Amino acid sequence: MATKNTVDLDITDDENTVTDTVVVDEDRPATVKLGAGVDVVEDIDPNDRLPDRATQNNDGSVTLPLLYPQKLTIRKAGKERTETYSELTFHRLTGADQRAISATSDDTVNVVAFARSTRTSQAIMNVLYDRLDAADITAAAQVLSSFLNSGRKTGK
Repeated sequence: MATKNTVDLDITDDENTVTDTVVVDEDRPATVKLGAGVDVVEDIDPNDRLPDRATQNNDGSVTLPLLYPQKLTIRKAGKERTETYSELTFHRLTGADQRAISATSDDTVNVVAFARSTRTSQAIMNVLYDRLDAADITAAAQVLSSFLNSGRKTGK
């Protein structure tokens, strides 16, 4: 024999019977309890901000000094020149840049993104990227990520 349950859906208490619902996303890393009234700090991810050594320029571009500068010998029209890359200046990506990046193979996505954002020729960036130290690549990727996370600060 089935048991019959009765549920009263009318709330008659004057007390606060509704409690705040807390949702825990187990797919995200655990966070530290931040204190009274704060559940999430959105800027806790270091990718949301520029590396400490990067400089935001007036035109919105970002200059990143390299920890490990690189020298390249470049040949063009039968003449050779040496260029030293001690910093890279990244510019915000345009729609054309995004199309070029998405049209490339998975193996070269980062190289093409660096070339498009730094406005460096693809041939030079192919070699430069392979010689960059991993710490410089990580910081450069952080700069690119900062462009995708938000627009320019408005002061509001």
